[in-house]
Amino acid sequence: MNAAVHQSLTVKCVYFVHGSKQMKKRRLAAGALALAVSVTACGCGEQIYEMTKEEEAVIVHYAAHAVSKFNKKQPEGIEDVTALKALMEEEAEQKEREKEKKRREKEEKKAAEDKKQADSPSSDSKSGQDGQQKKYVSLSRALGLGKIKAVYRRYETAAAYQASQSYMIRADSGNELLVLHVNLRNDTDETVKCDILSKMPVFRLTAGGELSVTADTTILLNDLGTYQGSIQAGKKAGTVLIFQVKKGAVKSSDSLELEVTAGGKSSLVQLTG
Repeated sequence: MNAAVHQSLTVKCVYFVHGSKQMKKRRLAAGALALAVSVTACGCGEQIYEMTKEEEAVIVHYAAHAVSKFNKKQPEGIEDVTALKALMEEEAEQKEREKEKKRREKEEKKAAEDKKQADSPSSDSKSGQDGQQKKYVSLSRALGLGKIKAVYRRYETAAAYQASQSYMIRADSGNELLVLHVNLRNDTDETVKCDILSKMPVFRLTAGGELSVTADTTILLNDLGTYQGSIQAGKKAGTVLIFQVKKGAVKSSDSLELEVTAGGKSSLVQLTG
């Protein structure tokens, strides 16, 4: 009995000693793990490095360049320098075109104002008010016809002008046509070509010193402003200028003047026949 008790006590003592050693080992391992975590978290005592703005810009630029090399949709990602440059050039050209347009509009407006002022009667051009006489030239000289003579014959007023059996010009409502008849005469002994169309003339008729109208542009073959043809020696060609005026605005007693602008030069012709 004593031997059995002794053996049992011996086994318990061995178990206790062995268990104590295992617990010590576990405690040592836990302590080592805690120390390792503490050292790692502290980063060995070094502070985190903070970059300057210049350094950040360098890194961003490099990263953007690296990304753009592999970006197939570059215009949709980082800004395409070539496209941006083309857009800037297009905007500059657009501004230049707008500037040129405004300049032309300004010049056209000034030219229109100058023409309006020139067309309006002034005290310097009115005869009988300041004693100065108007300077008239012949119709031939005003048109620069050379060997051909342009001779005014007469005028008539009508509701319509029958140019041919298939073509007729009618006056607008409330108006009547004033038709000037002009002969182009060749007094030389040879055929002479006459090209008035190339001069692109403009005719303005003044009646009684008040009424002022511009001749209509027509497709008549005998329209004085668009006449082209050859006139034989000693022959003549009949032409017309057609104006639209208010009914009864022109009286037989009214004096007629024709302002002719051709080749950038204006001349005044007194119509007497």
